[in-house]
Amino acid sequence: MSARKTFGGIVAGTLATAAVFAGAAPSYAVYTADPDDVLPTGSSDLIGAGSDTTQHAMKLIADGWNASLPAPEFGIASIAATTGGGATPGDGSSTVPFLGGEISRPNGSTAGKSLLYGANENAEIDFARSSSGLKDAEKDAGLQLLPFAVDALKMAVSNEVASHAPASLTIDDLVKIYDGTYTNWSQVGGTAGTIVPMLPQDGSGTLSFFTDQLKAANGGTAVTLAPSVVRVQEHDDTEIKGNANAIAPFSVGRAGLLDDTVDLLDGFSAQRALYNVVRADDLEDADIQTVFGPEGFVCSDQGGLLIAEAGFQQLASEADGGECGVATQASTSNFATSGAKSPIATSVALKGTSKAARKAVLSAVVSGSTKPDGTVTFLEGDDVVAEDVPLIGGTATASLTGLAPGKHTYTAVYAPVVGSLFQASEDDGKVTVKTTAAISETFPAKVAKGKKAKGVVAVALKGVAAKATGKVTVLKGAKKVGTAKLVKGKATLTLAKLAKGKNKLTITWGGNAAGVAAKKKFTITQR
Repeated sequence: MSARKTFGGIVAGTLATAAVFAGAAPSYAVYTADPDDVLPTGSSDLIGAGSDTTQHAMKLIADGWNASLPAPEFGIASIAATTGGGATPGDGSSTVPFLGGEISRPNGSTAGKSLLYGANENAEIDFARSSSGLKDAEKDAGLQLLPFAVDALKMAVSNEVASHAPASLTIDDLVKIYDGTYTNWSQVGGTAGTIVPMLPQDGSGTLSFFTDQLKAANGGTAVTLAPSVVRVQEHDDTEIKGNANAIAPFSVGRAGLLDDTVDLLDGFSAQRALYNVVRADDLEDADIQTVFGPEGFVCSDQGGLLIAEAGFQQLASEADGGECGVATQASTSNFATSGAKSPIATSVALKGTSKAARKAVLSAVVSGSTKPDGTVTFLEGDDVVAEDVPLIGGTATASLTGLAPGKHTYTAVYAPVVGSLFQASEDDGKVTVKTTAAISETFPAKVAKGKKAKGVVAVALKGVAAKATGKVTVLKGAKKVGTAKLVKGKATLTLAKLAKGKNKLTITWGGNAAGVAAKKKFTITQR
C-alpha cells in the first residue's frame, strides 16, 4: 500500500447503507447513498473514484474482491460519481462519509484523476476510474493508465416516447447537429421537431471522448457547440427518456443497465478502452498489481465475468494479444477482448449426522461441471460455526462440539477461489443433535424361589422433549433374558428364569435419532 496514506480514522463499513452520518464535533453533511458506493472499511483499502461510466463495473469488482474467501488482506472501495446521477452541489448528496471526515463526490474521469496529483491531490485516493485517456498535464504528473475493458459509445434517444430522430445517424450528421447547422429532425430524415442536443457535464471522460470524435470528423478542428446544446449528467436517462427531441452520447454498457428507457441509434459507434488510473509511484505497489495488474483480479476470469455483468468486455491478456492491466500513458487502441468463459454453476448438498451426545458432523458436497475448488463456511442462522473449511475432493467437513441437544438448521455457503469461474452456492440442512440417555429400572433386588423377576425400565433423554423409542434388552453376560418395546420411554419386562443366587445383569438401549445408546448394570438375587 502506498506510503501516502495517513489515516486519521476509518468510517465503519455499515455507513455504506446509512442515510445519515452525524457526529457531535465536527458535524457531517447528510449522506445519500448510491447503489454503486462501496465505502472504505479499513486503513489498508484501495480507494477509487471518478468516472460514472465505470462506477458499476468497479462496484461489482469491489464486491467480488471483498467477499472472496479466504478474506483478502485489504479491501477495495469505490465512490460513485453521483447519487443516481442527481447530485446537486451543496445539498449534501454530493458528499460521502470518508476516513473520519467527508469527501465531495468526484463526478467524472477528470475529477477522479485530479485527486491523484497537483493542488487537488487527496493522499487517501489510490486509483481513479476513467473512460478516457490522459491529458498532457496528467501525463506530466506521471499518471499511468491500467486498461481493463472496452466499451462503445452510441447516440441515445428516448424509448419511452416516440423519438423524432431517424433510426441512424453518421458522425458527419452529429457534427452538424452539435454545431447548430441542423436544428430540426426533419433535416436529417427524422420527424419534424426541434433537436435538443445534449452533452455530459464538464470533466466527463465521455464528454472528452465524444468531442474528440466530433473534432476528428471536423477535419481536426474542434466543433464550436451551438447555444442549443444542453448539459446533463452523463448516462443519466432523466432528461432523455421523456423528450422526443433529445439526443445524447451514451455508453452501450451503461445503457444496458437501464430498463429500456433509451434507444441506441444505428450509424455512429466508437469503441473506447476503460481504465483505472494510478500514480507512477504506486504502479509497482504489490496491492495495486494484485488488483489491477496483468495478473490481477480485474484481469482474471472472475474479473471478466464481473466486467461482463456491468455491460462491458474485458480486454485480453498480453499472452492472448491484448493489453489488460498493462500500464501505459497512451490511450489503448488494441481492443482485443478476452472472450471470458461462461461461469460454472455449482450446487451444494449439505448433510449432517450426530453420533455422539452434543456433537455433529456437517458434510457439504460441492458439485459443478468440473470439480470446484474453494472453501465452505457453515452457519447456524447468522452465527458462523465453521469458517473457510477447504474442499477436499469436492467435500468440506466440519466437526462441531458442545451443541445443545435437539434440532438445528445449518447453512453451507460455498465460496470459490478468487479468480475462478465457479459460482458461489449454498444449501440448508437439518440435524438432530443427540443427547445422553439415563436408564432406570424397578426390578426387585431379590426374587422368591419359583418366581420370575418383573419390572419397568425407563429411558430418559437429557434436555429434550423427545422420548426414547425402540427396544430395551436385559442381558446376563451374552445371554438375552428379556426384551420389550419402549412406549413413551418405558417398557415392562418379565425376565426369563434366573439361576439361583446373585445374577449380574445389564440393560441396553441402542439409541435413536434423539439420544445415544446407553446401558445400566444391576443385580438380582434369585432364591
